[in-house]
Amino acid sequence: MHFIGRERELQELEQQFQSDNFEFSVIYGRRRIGKTWLIRKFIENKSAIFFTGLEASAQSNLESMSQAVHQYFGQGGMAAFRDYSSLFSYIASQARDKRLIFVIDEYPYLAGSSPEISSVLQRFCDHEWKSSKLHLILCGSSMSFMERQVLGAKSPLYGRRTAQYKLQPFNWFESRQYLREMSLEDAAVLHSATGGVAEYLSFISPEQPLADNLISLFFTTSGRLFEEPSNLLKQELREPRVYNDLLDAIASGSSKSNEIATKAHLPSGAMNHYIDSLIDLDILEKERPIQNEQSRKTIYRIKDGCFRFWYRYVMPNLNAINAGLGPQVFAKIVQDDLPNFMGQGFEQIFIDAFDRWNFTEQLPDLFVKRGRWWGNNSIEKREEEIDLVAIGTKIICCGEAKWRNEKADISVIEQLEKKSQLLKGSNYYYIVLSRSGFTKSAIKYANDRSDIMLRSLADLDN
Repeated sequence: MHFIGRERELQELEQQFQSDNFEFSVIYGRRRIGKTWLIRKFIENKSAIFFTGLEASAQSNLESMSQAVHQYFGQGGMAAFRDYSSLFSYIASQARDKRLIFVIDEYPYLAGSSPEISSVLQRFCDHEWKSSKLHLILCGSSMSFMERQVLGAKSPLYGRRTAQYKLQPFNWFESRQYLREMSLEDAAVLHSATGGVAEYLSFISPEQPLADNLISLFFTTSGRLFEEPSNLLKQELREPRVYNDLLDAIASGSSKSNEIATKAHLPSGAMNHYIDSLIDLDILEKERPIQNEQSRKTIYRIKDGCFRFWYRYVMPNLNAINAGLGPQVFAKIVQDDLPNFMGQGFEQIFIDAFDRWNFTEQLPDLFVKRGRWWGNNSIEKREEEIDLVAIGTKIICCGEAKWRNEKADISVIEQLEKKSQLLKGSNYYYIVLSRSGFTKSAIKYANDRSDIMLRSLADLDN
């Protein structure tokens, strides 16, 4: 997979590197998100020692780190340093007058074998390294560990970092760079089904049809993503069975706390801890309707696209897939249901596009807050939803994303206008994103107005 995205992170890391002062960067994010790729891209053609922490003993880690240091300085075969203080002192001497990057990848593994390591690093950050030209980078996949044991107020390293980077999945535009050879529709489905996770995207064969990619990834027992969500839960969390039940309940349509607890056979009070853990891992999201954030209308949705796809289609059909019936499962159950799966996926693509338009000042106002809205329509006596509501300095923007085979007609715009009247505001702007474009009447209706913006999926192909 060629390197895509991460322009902002690379630029900021480069600025740190160019400062010529001691710098301490913390890079973290869930597994497979592309942290190591980013670091290796950054250190290309730079003086850098790269060490990866091991799930091994303290002595094994010390010996491995010593070997990495000795090899960098052309001293292969030398004995390991007697302790980390000696090793770090040696690095300080080498970085006294010249720029040197020292990367510790999978830092939680190193800290697990040597709990004192954070305190040792603290001492060197405060003293020997402070006046050096060293650029220290700590990287980790365990987000809870990195946030609490490295960045948290109770950590010995608290306040020492000069920059921190929490890597997120690729947005639509970044994924499209990698899936450029595919049709827009197929690329959108695969972006949603992989959640934009860098390594998952690398498993895709862009020259193959959508169905072949999904079957080979999810619906064969040798597929790269066949057990991925389940394995990630086992790696990151205790009691994976409970988390499986929770995610299964949400994927099946439960969204409110009491509904999820009932479906997962858990007391509501006991469920909160598990829910919070999934939110910390960016697998789940907790939502309240924008403009009514204090209400009790809290719902939970699976945020991660790969988990959403897996729990919707793979987990309920594991027996059939294990029996070699994965292609039939896809053909009979999944293929025709993909438009329903893409409802939430296309909403996220819409949000990615909206954020780009907002950043590049293509909208009539600066929008400082956005979210979804849902609530009661007392006149029609029904619940209404709006995919995107953004609050600007003067304007409220309301948007809908439509993943349909047919072109969106004028009724889509009119319905959005009606629903906007349920919000608190008076000055509105409307955006509709349609997979298949718009009818002539819808285009004419929008062209006669300055407060309507129509965009198709094809408009996002840049």
